[in-house]
Amino acid sequence: MKKLLLENDGFISFSLYIVLIYLISVYFHFYNRYMMVIEIRTNLILIYENYINKIIGAG
Repeated sequence: MKKLLLENDGFISFSLYIVLIYLISVYFHFYNRYMMVIEIRTNLILIYENYINKIIGAG
């Protein structure tokens, strides 16, 4: 195993680099999706608040 790692050092480094880039892109994909869900929820809350204020007559 040690001999295999020494012979293919560049290939293993490159593979780990690609795996790292993939994991980072997956993280940002789910982070952006999560932030979009939070933004949609916030906008819905604001819409309902405005609607309730119009019904009550406070707005």
